[in-house]
Amino acid sequence: MKVLFLNPLKFTERFNISTNLINAYISTPSLTFAQLASYIPGKEITVIDGQVEDISPGEFLRKLSGVDVVVISIHSTHAAKNCEANIKIIKKYYPRVKIIMGGYHATFFYERWLSLGVDFVLLYEGERYFGELIECLDKNKDYRGIKNLVYRDNGKIIVNEIGPLINDLDLIPIPRFDIINFKKYSVFFPGDGYAGGIELSRGCSYRCEFCLTGIYWNHCYRRKSNQRILKELKLLVDMGIKKIWFYTSSFGIMPEEDYALCELIEKGGIQINWRAPIRIDTVLKFPRLIEKSAHAGLRSVLIGYESMLKDAANDAALAEFNKIKDLEYNFNAFKEAYRILKKNNILVEGSFIIGYSEKLEKGESLSSIKFNQICDVLIIQVYRPNVALLPEMLSNGPESADYKRLFYFDARSSEDFKVRKASLKKLRIQIKYYFNPFYIFSRFFLKGSLVRRLYLYYYGHLIKNLCSKFTVTTVNRNNIEFSRLAEKNKNAP
Repeated sequence: MKVLFLNPLKFTERFNISTNLINAYISTPSLTFAQLASYIPGKEITVIDGQVEDISPGEFLRKLSGVDVVVISIHSTHAAKNCEANIKIIKKYYPRVKIIMGGYHATFFYERWLSLGVDFVLLYEGERYFGELIECLDKNKDYRGIKNLVYRDNGKIIVNEIGPLINDLDLIPIPRFDIINFKKYSVFFPGDGYAGGIELSRGCSYRCEFCLTGIYWNHCYRRKSNQRILKELKLLVDMGIKKIWFYTSSFGIMPEEDYALCELIEKGGIQINWRAPIRIDTVLKFPRLIEKSAHAGLRSVLIGYESMLKDAANDAALAEFNKIKDLEYNFNAFKEAYRILKKNNILVEGSFIIGYSEKLEKGESLSSIKFNQICDVLIIQVYRPNVALLPEMLSNGPESADYKRLFYFDARSSEDFKVRKASLKKLRIQIKYYFNPFYIFSRFFLKGSLVRRLYLYYYGHLIKNLCSKFTVTTVNRNNIEFSRLAEKNKNAP
C-alpha cells in the first residue's frame, strides 16, 4: 500500500502579512506525519508539503499516480479553501484514492469534510487508531469498530466511540523523522544545521476563550518525560537538525521539569538553537528558568499579548476571556518581561488579538501602543467570536449560519462588519509597525544581530511576495500540461 501524507498545496491563497511574516523567518515541518508514519511500519510513504514545495498541478497529478491513501491534517480555518481544492483534484482524477483527515478543523467540521469527498475523519487524538485503519484498508477488512473514526455508511454519517486520551506520552512510538526532507525548511537562527521540531507536550489546562487547544484536548496537559525528549533531540541532532521549534502550548507550565530539561541539554553538550511559546507570568515568576533556558539554547519566544486588554468598565476583559490571572497585567509588566528576556539575548515575538476589546491601561488605544518596547516582532490576529462555544455553535449542523461562517473564517472577507473593521485596523497597525522608518532603522542598527537577521528574512520575503502581485499563481502555471495530464488520468484506477 502506498500512503501519501499531504500538507495541501496552495492552489488558492491571498496575500497575508501575518502568515507571510511567520513563514519568512521560521519554517519547520509538521510532526503530525512523522508521528503517524510510526504507526504504519512497512508501508510505502511519500510526503508533499505544500507550505514549502512549489509544485504545479500537473506534477501533483503525477505524484498521485499509484497512491492508495492520502492523509491530510488540517487545523486552521484559513487552510480550508486550499484543502478543499486539493481534495476536489484528487477525487476528480483519482476517485478510488481514499482520503483520511484529522486535526482541529477536521474534528469540529467533519460533516462538511465528508460531504466534500473525504472518506474518513479521525477525531481528536485518533493517531493510535490510524495504523488500524490503514491495515483494514490494505487488507479490505471491516473498519466499522475503529474508535474515533467518522465515515459514511449508505449515506448516513457514523461516529464511532471516542477513545481516551493517551495518558503517558512516552508510550507513543518515536516519530519517523526519516520521512521528512529537512533541507526544505529554514529558521533565521545563525549557525549550521537544518530546521525541525520536537513535541514536548500536548494539551493545555488553561481555558482561554480565544483558543481551541484546551477544548480539543479536554483541558488536559500532558508532558513527555525529559528522558524521552532527550532521546528525540539526540536523534534530530544526529540527523543534522540543530534549529528546533519546541512544540508545546507553553514552555514553563511545569517549570521544575523544564528547568531540569535545560540542565540536561547543557550537561549533555547538545548544541541546539530553539524557539518556544511562553506565558508572561512564567517570565516574571521564574527568571532563573529564563536564564537557564538561554544557556541551553533558547533564542526566541512567542508571547500572547492579549493579556494587556483592559475593559473600560470593570478592570479586565480577561474575566470574559477566562484566562487565569494571578498577577497584575499591564504595559509595565510586559516591559519588565521584555527586559528579562532581552537581558538573556532572547528575541521576543508578540502575538496580539484585535477585535475583542480595544481599551488598554490608562485609556491608551491599541494603535498608540509602542510595541517596540515590549517585543521585537508583532503578530496580530483577529479575534474569532465565541471559539470556546464552538462545539455548541456547530451542533445545528452544516446548514446553520454559524457552521458556514466559521468553516472558512477569514476576517478579511467576513460578512460581519465588526470583524472586517478589526481586520482593517489590524492591517493599519501592521503597516505602521513594519514600515515606520524609525522602527526599520532600530531593527537593523540598534536591536542586535538576531533581530537584524530576522528582518532581513522578513523584508526579503515581503518583497518577493509583492513582486508576485500578492497572489500565489501556482494553479495558473502549466495549464496545458495540467489539462493533458488531467484527461489522461481521468479514468485512472
